[in-house]
Amino acid sequence: MLTPSQVRLGWSAVNKAEAIRLVGQVMVESGFISPGYVDSMLKREQVSATFLGHGIAIPHGLPEARDLVLQTGVVVVQFPAGVAWSQDDHARLVVGIAAKSDEHLQVLANLTGVLGDEARSQALASTLDIAVIVEALNGPVMEQEPDLELPAAPVPGGHSLQVLSPSPYGLHARPATVLVEVVRRFRADVTVHHEGRQANARSLLSLLRLGAVGGTTLTLTAAGDDAAAVLLALRDAFDASLGEGAPASPTASPLPTVVLDYEGTLVAGLSASPGIAAGPVWAFQRQRLEVDEWAVDAAREHQLLDEAMAGAAAELRQLHDGFMLKAGAQRAAIFKAHLELLDDPEMLSESHGLIDTGLSAGASWRRVFEDRAEGLAELDEPVMAARAADLRDVGLRVLRPLARVLEAEPLFPDHPVVLLAEDLAPSDTAKLDPAMVLGLCTAGGGTTSHTAIIARSLDLPAVVAVGPSVMDLRNGQHCILDGDAGVLVVGPSERDQKKAAHQRERIRTKREEEKLERYRPAITLDGKRVEVAANISEAMEARKAVDAGGEGVGLMRTEFLFLKRDEPPGEEEQYNAYRTMVHALNGLPLILRTLDIGGDKHVPYLSLPAEENPFLGVRGIRLCFEREDLFRTQLRAILRASKEGPVRIMYPMVAMPEELAKARAITESVRREVGADPVETGIMIEVPSAVMMADRLARDVSFFSIGTNDLTQYVLAMDRQHPVLASQADGLHPAVLRMVDLTVKAARRAGIWVGACGGIAGDPSGAVVLSGLGVTELSVAIPSIPAVKALLRGISMADAEGVARRALECGNAAEVRSLARDLLARKETKA
Repeated sequence: MLTPSQVRLGWSAVNKAEAIRLVGQVMVESGFISPGYVDSMLKREQVSATFLGHGIAIPHGLPEARDLVLQTGVVVVQFPAGVAWSQDDHARLVVGIAAKSDEHLQVLANLTGVLGDEARSQALASTLDIAVIVEALNGPVMEQEPDLELPAAPVPGGHSLQVLSPSPYGLHARPATVLVEVVRRFRADVTVHHEGRQANARSLLSLLRLGAVGGTTLTLTAAGDDAAAVLLALRDAFDASLGEGAPASPTASPLPTVVLDYEGTLVAGLSASPGIAAGPVWAFQRQRLEVDEWAVDAAREHQLLDEAMAGAAAELRQLHDGFMLKAGAQRAAIFKAHLELLDDPEMLSESHGLIDTGLSAGASWRRVFEDRAEGLAELDEPVMAARAADLRDVGLRVLRPLARVLEAEPLFPDHPVVLLAEDLAPSDTAKLDPAMVLGLCTAGGGTTSHTAIIARSLDLPAVVAVGPSVMDLRNGQHCILDGDAGVLVVGPSERDQKKAAHQRERIRTKREEEKLERYRPAITLDGKRVEVAANISEAMEARKAVDAGGEGVGLMRTEFLFLKRDEPPGEEEQYNAYRTMVHALNGLPLILRTLDIGGDKHVPYLSLPAEENPFLGVRGIRLCFEREDLFRTQLRAILRASKEGPVRIMYPMVAMPEELAKARAITESVRREVGADPVETGIMIEVPSAVMMADRLARDVSFFSIGTNDLTQYVLAMDRQHPVLASQADGLHPAVLRMVDLTVKAARRAGIWVGACGGIAGDPSGAVVLSGLGVTELSVAIPSIPAVKALLRGISMADAEGVARRALECGNAAEVRSLARDLLARKETKA
């Protein structure tokens, strides 16, 4: 209860801070708080505004300062002349709150009643009678249940609680998600009442449609076995502002986070290629979704919807976990909100109900989420209306597997753009003009997807797996693509744009320095050398590799000679291509990988049978044996070219010693036919069986080359093109690194060297860890060569080995990347 001794009339203050200190002084004098609580009240203003409207403010401390509250209570200080509380708001009646329990809620409930009457608020701000303020804020005394100490329930057999919607933005996605999570822990039904409307507290969408802005009164009613307990938990949650402005839990992430200091809207994804680009976006729109309206098997449609929901939930959990490491729990919370939208009981119930009427799963879900999104978009509160985009993002994630994807020929702009796409296939690259592409951003894919490989080979920043809503951006809208942080910044501020320009200039300067030093060998600070070679796909790239500082070609993907044609290349065509590369390298080694087609590369003229799982079927060396005619023709061309320079042959997808023995026997037969000298041969280490048999395989080859992209998907059982799993298929996962470690140890015992030619070889963290594990050759995309060499020259092998040892003991790829980033950050700071 507010007593006359807790009210002060006719005071003045020069600013908000002084007013809060004066109010705090009265709270100390009333025995409500320790003096230190006043500082927390001032800090609260930095987190969220406490101005309610009509000249009334309610300053109070942060939740973590509750131990400084000696007794629950409120005081009122009147400032008739007004105190500037924000740029446009002036407070004339300031209610200081010390909240140890919930006894102040009735005063606040009465206060919000005053707020609805502007004339009454003005009268309280100018009255000379303390009793008028006491009566207005105390109101009628209500009986309270002794076990709960809550206001009496307005519904039979239930309980109720009055709270304030969190400031400054009200009950938007993040705080509403917290509310839903609290309620779902209890066996109780909770309804949120606001201005004549009500919402199911288990439904995020229902809560968002309330449009409850910051500081407005909400009445929570509960019924069920846990009604009393859920309201107690909700009281604590609202006292903590439902997480708004509260500091992130120190245990939320054990890893250091990257500070994403952007003011624009962040669209989170995965970093696929480093660098920063800024400019207009352009949608590489080659797909649209179409669903059947009706279906005959309702049971099957229910199952399809449930499966699509589960897949979308898995995607969102991965995005949440990845973004939390980058930007902390609070900014990652939006993906938790998306998860709650997926689990919305009202949307699920309505969608399944429509399926029972005969609609297909896709048509039912599309009708429900589009209807809800339109409703949100019509809300007057801009923050709430903006959630319509979130709902459409979630809706499209679910809809995609329920729909047919129709292909259309994409249009291309005539000016440089940040290209948006669902994903990019290898065939799409032929259609791209690199001069017109500033960067790539895709809805799907992973760090080893085609888009990532394309971006690194073209030296373009890229972010992948950002979700389908990115395709809704308007062509021409200005954005920043941060390939280092893995985010797209929509609507960047002037400060954001200046920051991006500065970062681009810094990167440009660094690249120029690396380019000047590109021919220097990659010798670490303690004198250990790592060769840095190039991955190439066509003859003309051999010269580019040399010009970039490459110390040879560590992987020539010969299958690209076989793609996009109606018949296989003949011996002469292949010979001319290989000889061109040998001459361009001018004595540097050339590793030619024999035909590796299958899995994700479809070649009609090979007439291969359809396979349920092509990645576990006829591909790599198995295809070479299946089509020995093509294999022998290719070997003839390679061995003829070997007469003109150092050529090495590498067999792909070798899984067991007998495959290697057969490949070597065929090669030896062809060598004798063409009269060539013996050449060095090696194998790709891409499957777990090759790792486990590495000691046997090492006896019959000159080298191993670890294909980390395929090794990762086979070790982790994750298709690197899978729309849900691709983002987790990280070659720096400790399980993959342990395979690398076993391979290197087996090779050392046999006296042969080990290279790596997968995506992580060109990744800064990957280059550190692989080198530390004993990989002595890194074969990377041509644009990455100078940077990888410069990186290795800036560290000691002892440091890399230390990181690698610790990496083997990590629990996931994020921890490994953190170790490597810490090392590189320390070296850059010293530099």
